[in-house]
Amino acid sequence: MKQPLKIGLICLTLMLSFIILPINLSPSTYDKTKVVFNSYDYNDSLYYVTKIYYQNEIGKTSPVKKSYANDGFGKGLEEVLSFSERHGPSVAINASVFNPDKGEAYGIQMKEGEFQRENSDLGNSWLLGSDRTGRLYTFQSRAADNEIETKNIVNTWQGFFPLVVDGEWKNYYRSYSIPNIKIDNPRQIIMQDYYNNTYIYTFDGRTEQNSGITYTDFYHIIKNKIKYIRVAYVLDGGGSTSLVLDGKAKNDLIGTSKEKDGRKVADFIYFD
Repeated sequence: MKQPLKIGLICLTLMLSFIILPINLSPSTYDKTKVVFNSYDYNDSLYYVTKIYYQNEIGKTSPVKKSYANDGFGKGLEEVLSFSERHGPSVAINASVFNPDKGEAYGIQMKEGEFQRENSDLGNSWLLGSDRTGRLYTFQSRAADNEIETKNIVNTWQGFFPLVVDGEWKNYYRSYSIPNIKIDNPRQIIMQDYYNNTYIYTFDGRTEQNSGITYTDFYHIIKNKIKYIRVAYVLDGGGSTSLVLDGKAKNDLIGTSKEKDGRKVADFIYFD
């Protein structure tokens, strides 16, 4: 056989093997959520940006999910680290404000289409909700019935208020009289773009090394991105602020001296 013909047959065989044989991906690759984590500094305070892609390289979707402490509403409180160790999500954070005495989240509470509390116990507060695809929405509790029905909401969380809605900055926080809103503090803010990619901004604070931020600071951090953001919403912050990736805490878990694994909270936002 002539040398050029032999080389040609070898090349053809190799090409066919690539076409016929499947790509050699490990089973875990198909299930893996695509997450990118980075840390930054703003005014000598650390903060972290976790981007959760809605789809990974092979098209698997990773929607926002909800869970309660100890796997049930009103079953007490639990650290985000503990929840992550038990369930193994790629990303888990604290979410709703909560009643520490009753061990349950405030506000209208719904998980996977079922109400745990149908009426707000915080007046006309702002809620965060998600539909079955993981698309996030924010609305006030007095409009909850209509919003839940028309947007097919299946999960809700009771945080504070939105900072961005449909690419526009909102100043709702200025009408609140809570002192912690107006001063530097640890913060947990969740955002979503128009492609359903989710961004979690986690800010350290209340330590000698990191003071935290105000919402005006946050505006300056994201001002060039606002038009690309469909919704940004303030979750519970302060000592409750917890960010856990693959079972490891990524932020400074302050809690109290007795809460070395972070403060126990009532519910979570997580991604498989």
